[in-house]
Amino acid sequence: MKSLFVLLGAALLFGSCTSSRLTLADGGRSDYRIEVEAGADSLTQLAAERFQDYFRQISRVELPIVAGGAKDASEGVKAIVFATDTSRLADLGQDGFEIRTDGERLCVEGGSSRGTLNGMYTLLEDYLGCRKYSAAVEVIPQADRVTVPRGICDRQVPVITFRDLHYRGTNDQGYIDWHKLSHDTAGGKPDWGFWCHSFGQLLPADEYFASHPEYFALVGGQRASTQPCLSQPAVLEIMCENLARAMAVKPEARYWSVSTNDNFGYCQCAACAETDSVEGSPTGSVIRFVNRVAERFPDKTISTLAYQYTRAAPRVTRPRENVNIMFCNIECNRSRPIATDSTSASFRRDMEQWAELTDNILVWDYVIQFKNLVSPFPNFHTLQPNIQYFVDNHVVAMFEQGNREVGGEFADLRAYLLAKLMWNPDADVDALMNDFLNGYYGPQAGPCIRTYIDRLTAELDESGRSLSIFGAPTDAANSYLSAEKLAEYGALFDRAEAAVAQDSTLLRRGRIARQPLRYAELEMTKLDPYGPAGIYMRGADSTWITRPEYLQKLQDFITLCKDEGVTRLSEWHTTPDEYLEMMSRISVVRQDGNLSFGRPVSLAPAPHPRYARDADKVLTNGIHGSNDYKIQWLGWDVPRFEAVVDLGSEQPIARITATYLQVLTDWIFFPKQVTFYVSSDGTHYVQVGMEAQSEVNRAVAVGVRDFSAAGSACRGRYVKVVTDALGTCPPWHLGAGGKAFAFLDEIIVE
Repeated sequence: MKSLFVLLGAALLFGSCTSSRLTLADGGRSDYRIEVEAGADSLTQLAAERFQDYFRQISRVELPIVAGGAKDASEGVKAIVFATDTSRLADLGQDGFEIRTDGERLCVEGGSSRGTLNGMYTLLEDYLGCRKYSAAVEVIPQADRVTVPRGICDRQVPVITFRDLHYRGTNDQGYIDWHKLSHDTAGGKPDWGFWCHSFGQLLPADEYFASHPEYFALVGGQRASTQPCLSQPAVLEIMCENLARAMAVKPEARYWSVSTNDNFGYCQCAACAETDSVEGSPTGSVIRFVNRVAERFPDKTISTLAYQYTRAAPRVTRPRENVNIMFCNIECNRSRPIATDSTSASFRRDMEQWAELTDNILVWDYVIQFKNLVSPFPNFHTLQPNIQYFVDNHVVAMFEQGNREVGGEFADLRAYLLAKLMWNPDADVDALMNDFLNGYYGPQAGPCIRTYIDRLTAELDESGRSLSIFGAPTDAANSYLSAEKLAEYGALFDRAEAAVAQDSTLLRRGRIARQPLRYAELEMTKLDPYGPAGIYMRGADSTWITRPEYLQKLQDFITLCKDEGVTRLSEWHTTPDEYLEMMSRISVVRQDGNLSFGRPVSLAPAPHPRYARDADKVLTNGIHGSNDYKIQWLGWDVPRFEAVVDLGSEQPIARITATYLQVLTDWIFFPKQVTFYVSSDGTHYVQVGMEAQSEVNRAVAVGVRDFSAAGSACRGRYVKVVTDALGTCPPWHLGAGGKAFAFLDEIIVE
């Protein structure tokens, strides 16, 4: 594979006093100075100043910074030189550098000042033993004697020229510079005007849809604001005009996204469909449109998404030279490397076909479980082979999407490894991981945590399960996250915590690393809440009560989340307080005064097969569901369904309540209307109430709602709940025109 070009690697080098080494400092003294060429720009000067600061901390010697020149070099003046040579070193590009020794001089030179700064940090890390594990955790060794070998010739040029990490903890300037990343302290991308999903910015639906619906997608025979109609000439003109205005505001940006909105509602009109038929997929309309835009702006790079329905390469049209393909692997399995995983065959086909068409590809790689940010996600073994596979297929830019919020499983470790691998895809990832774990968690705890990672990965591999970014820990309840395995993993963390019990800082880091296990344990309780490891136990009066140990575990998890600054447990929702509220809600069994508790239920039609777990009892088991629709919920994708509860005998009924779920990103909506009926014989029903909502409450991204009938007392044995669901996703939704789901939870009769 093509990769990072390194003529000579380096190691930590302290203490030797042989003639084969340069002694930079000894016993608090040094004959060296720092040289910067006269007229050096601010980045080159910054490189010198930061090296001066780190070297002082290492050696207790503050080297002077002076203006150097050819005469000093010819006279053999001892110096550590920081220089930029745009002519001689032009082949190093914007990021590459050379570290070399020349007699008694140690030189760090870049083809640009950014390259010089990169070389300075490599000198600190690879030759002087410094580490920056995270924005807050830095290792600076102290030594009386500081040496480097003579004959250094270390030349590094990264093949991945744009390297971006989407982790909140990497938005620190010192971290960004040290790890040679391509974003700023806000996580922004200075070289980019629009980043992605820009059709909505270039053709705002709020501005144009009402007056010109023909500018937008024809989906299922109706115009929808999901995507533009790319065959409309006016759409091209409007988008180019708006793009030009944006470029005028940010003229320094080189990359501008002209790309699909984040939904599947592409245009199916005759003109767009004909283009897509010729090109083999909806990519056809997009790439032809983007090429026309790129022709208007030849001095800019126009980026577009190969994502979901546009992932396949076009059959006929090649992207223009100034078109960048942002290729996304959102569907891929994370349990095996893409290059060898049988389930990733279609992705490989698309990747390799794009590589035949262009060498201007940015890969958008997903390295975290979106649905459950704080959850075990054993994908470390796939990071390097996947990056190597991408490089082999003409990828020159990478965006690694981790957690935009604070936290996430091993967030600092993942960020560290990914930064190193984007710079050098052939780096020794095993050594990097061990170095990080021992440095970050301490040499006593680090091996325990490494054993945990290795065992978790091995158990995943043995299970044969796939690993999805949209998965949940409960998916692995019978394999690598079984109760038995969770106990084994917990014992490893017990050992790690015991080993550093006297060091509050290391102990806290270990406890934070353990949070995903705590989360998995909490989530597992929902699978069998009445079981031995569940939420409830029998009280003295034989009623169900909440286990005290469950409540304590939940509170401990929430407290540490909030202390750490975690703001989300899922990509777009669920704060720690919201999670506490949800889990507290399901920790109480609705049994007192609940006539429907434990009573049989008949359903017509049956729920969707994927969402029918425990269909015979989930609606009357007294347990409210959380926001995880796979547990304690039943789901339908039909316009109407009904549930009938048999109370066993005729009873006085004062109130009936049915609970529904809404998760807009998963195409789950509250119903339009719920109607309640009562019967004494199961044949003849009387309506006793109805509750409706006139339109979708778009303000509730994730939430639950009770629909109820309350009023005059009535009597009956059978209670019928008829749900009129939305049926299809509305025009504004990412799934416009597709089937909408409705999820029903507990039916409580009082």
